[in-house]
Amino acid sequence: MAINPYFNNYNYAPTQDLIEEIVLESIKQYGIDVYYIPKKFNKLDNIFGEDILQEYKNIFNIEMYLENFAQMAGEREIISKFGLEIKDEFSLIVSRKRFEQESAKLPLMDSRPVQIESPMMGDLIYFPLTKGLFEIKYVDNKHIFYQQGKLYTYKVDCELYKYSYERFNTGVDDVDSIEQNLTKGIDVDSDGIPDYITKNQGPDDNETVQNDSNDVIDFSEIDPFSEGNY
Repeated sequence: MAINPYFNNYNYAPTQDLIEEIVLESIKQYGIDVYYIPKKFNKLDNIFGEDILQEYKNIFNIEMYLENFAQMAGEREIISKFGLEIKDEFSLIVSRKRFEQESAKLPLMDSRPVQIESPMMGDLIYFPLTKGLFEIKYVDNKHIFYQQGKLYTYKVDCELYKYSYERFNTGVDDVDSIEQNLTKGIDVDSDGIPDYITKNQGPDDNETVQNDSNDVIDFSEIDPFSEGNY
């Protein structure tokens, strides 16, 4: 049996527009300003799906609603076989309309030939309250499922970002300084040699490696693992 034709709950534009404006106003009142930083690929490996020259260059400011108001979610601080790991997580809600408005101001990138229309996994969010970077791990593009027949928000699940020598050139000091504080051995002058290796020596001539190797037991004269041919 068909639905009642005298009630339009899923395709009435004035009601949809009203809900969208209420969502916008709510996020502006109770949300927080963050920086959204889309990633830029420079040398993408299509086999492994990674880029050794990944860069974060574009950035825009936008308001988002913090869903985790009590504390960080996730496993937080844990002791693993790799030592202390901090896995802070939280979820943010952003208006679709506002995201499209702000992302439309960004220049087109070669790695993204079309305009950014939604948050993407791998992009970063700078969270000013903790002065930390968080990586988007999952984007729920059907958050608040078709209220009055329309989608109004995105929900992004973020995890504390693990720096691995990506370049930051956003023009925002608070963001770019994170790279400067964490960089150890990155090839700043782009000459192909990490800066922790002096320019007059290659990896084969590294004195530290050579000194450490001298402490390794030499079994060339007495080999306890041979079959009697000592």
